[in-house]
Amino acid sequence: MADLRLYAIGIDEMLDLHGADPAERPRLQELAEQNFATAAPVKLPGLLGKVGPLFKRSPEAPVINPTDPTDQDIADFLSGDHMAPDRVPAAWRLLETLVSESSWGSIRLQFGPHEVDEVDFALARGGVAANVGLHHLLTTSTEINLLPVRDLTVGWYDHERALAMAEAYRQGLDQVSSAQQDQVTELIVWLDNFPQWAQNAAAAQRPIPDLIAFWVQ
Repeated sequence: MADLRLYAIGIDEMLDLHGADPAERPRLQELAEQNFATAAPVKLPGLLGKVGPLFKRSPEAPVINPTDPTDQDIADFLSGDHMAPDRVPAAWRLLETLVSESSWGSIRLQFGPHEVDEVDFALARGGVAANVGLHHLLTTSTEINLLPVRDLTVGWYDHERALAMAEAYRQGLDQVSSAQQDQVTELIVWLDNFPQWAQNAAAAQRPIPDLIAFWVQ
């Protein structure tokens, strides 16, 4: 089943992570390094460790997951430099990690395409407008300057729409199937935190939180 991961963070704060202000880069780099340790070289014993030249990649070379950001990926992302196409998945993973670390709150829901449509149709029967639905959330582009990757959708709602979403879902909850009731209720409870997070953001002199969605299918 797909993952729908939601974060409470200002859209401008999210967009500013890519090509970050030089004053912010050391903090963001530290956050990235805490989450992504650089792969250590794998040393193979005996004869196998001595025949590296026969291979295209030395047996002692680091084994790196394609979606694990390297030190160079982190530097390129934070400076806003061009990301090679094969490093874009790592850039998206880095972005979500920094969003998660910087957000006021997050929630993870098990929603695939079928569940998204089912919830939206049910809420529509309860009078919930499409412009606060899950499908609309996922199709509202953040316009971040990264190439799209397969099976990942990133969308957002501004703060006011996140508040409207909570109230509308509360009113339409009785139309949701029993299979989805718990998750939709959990979502409403989470969205109800936005007014307090807005106060916390104002006190911290940060933008009020918007609603950012990362949907992995």
